Amino acid sequence: MQIEKTYSKVDEAKEIIIKLCEKYPDVFWTVVPATVEVLGIDNKTRTKDNTTLAKIIPVKGAEKAVMKMFNVPVRYIIELYWEDWNKWAVPMRQWVIAHELEHIPVKVGETVQHDCKDFNIILDKVGINWTLSKDLPNLLEEDVKFNLDLRPSVVEKE
Repeated sequence: MQIEKTYSKVDEAKEIIIKLCEKYPDVFWTVVPATVEVLGIDNKTRTKDNTTLAKIIPVKGAEKAVMKMFNVPVRYIIELYWEDWNKWAVPMRQWVIAHELEHIPVKVGETVQHDCKDFNIILDKVGINWTLSKDLPNLLEEDVKFNLDLRPSVVEKE
């Protein structure tokens, strides 16, 4: 029998979203923090063969209708595992959230697909194996300079 996932809000991740958007408005220009919620899976762990650290899901269909009926602005949900979140250092948490935010395009309700293994704007700063790095820059305490020409949403728009 398949056990249904249970979730709880990851408040620290929501704070990271707000701060990233404030500090890097030109990078996360398509993100409206009020429309993104982060939920941690409480009752399961990520399997060893699952390399996806987090995923962003646009709210669609009946869920979108319910959200609108109850005046909930959430249009995207970032799903991750609490067990992973609790193991990650602060910079890793920030980069995982930043990566997921890069999926948000200009048009609400869709997501930007990966280019290469990851987004060029992230690869340019931390390399292709960034998820394995123990030396990621702290996005909120350091002044990371991004190449704005590599923003995925800009490419999608053109």
